[in-house]
Amino acid sequence: MTDDVSPAAVATSAPQPRRVRPRPQYRAVRICRVQRVTPRLCRITVTGEELAGFSTQGVAGHVRVLLPAPGQDSPALPTWGPNGPEYPEGVPRPVSRAYTPRRWDPQSLELDIDFVLHGDDGPASAWAARAQSGDKLVVVAPRRAYQPDPLAEWHLLAGDESSLPAIATILEVLPATARALVYVEVHDAAEEQKLSSPACVEWHWLHRGDAAPGEKLEAAVRAAPIPEGNGRAWVGCEAVVMRNLRRHLLHDRGMDRAAINTQGYWKSGAANHPDHDTGEEI
Repeated sequence: MTDDVSPAAVATSAPQPRRVRPRPQYRAVRICRVQRVTPRLCRITVTGEELAGFSTQGVAGHVRVLLPAPGQDSPALPTWGPNGPEYPEGVPRPVSRAYTPRRWDPQSLELDIDFVLHGDDGPASAWAARAQSGDKLVVVAPRRAYQPDPLAEWHLLAGDESSLPAIATILEVLPATARALVYVEVHDAAEEQKLSSPACVEWHWLHRGDAAPGEKLEAAVRAAPIPEGNGRAWVGCEAVVMRNLRRHLLHDRGMDRAAINTQGYWKSGAANHPDHDTGEEI
């Protein structure tokens, strides 16, 4: 006796071709200016002819930054093969991190990127602390910009130092008719920044001190009086804290899933947390 196998079943079980992600656009840039905004935050301005045609695509998005490996003048770049990026054997891969552009000027081809400085325990932080004019790096095309709802009556924005550039760019595009409730956890008062917005902003700076990262942010958002009416929430911080707050907004506050945008910018104990962690499984 033989089994009859339909052509559809054969087609379904056949190996599927590997999906190769599109080749990104690598833009070689150089540092033209370094500014210490606060004791723990360094703003690095880059420029270069390859930034022509660059666009941030909106607010609170991010670019991937490639930094030279130790001993390199500029970051090594891959060739693009049938399975995606390929680096020559023995060539150190660049340090790769995602950052939200703080400012983009298409006229002068200048891009501002803010780096949080937290000692030598991170290669990007260590590089930024030593960065100087003329240093070379590579910027990869931006991804996932955020679109604030222009009809929302209020916006809850919550995060830590890593999300300040995103929060700043969101605030800049809110309409004057909107109300923004902003909760930002930083190390101490010296890390507070003056940010502008057409909206009516209620600022809540939370000083971490010796507390665990995100502890004061989570407590403040849980205790925050949420307004009635049509509102939106944007949260960007440590990944576990982000999930806790997303769960709180969904289940305790009863906010609609479509009204909540969350991003895990980093994760405690992880060296290079993925830049696409949105916690949407909750």
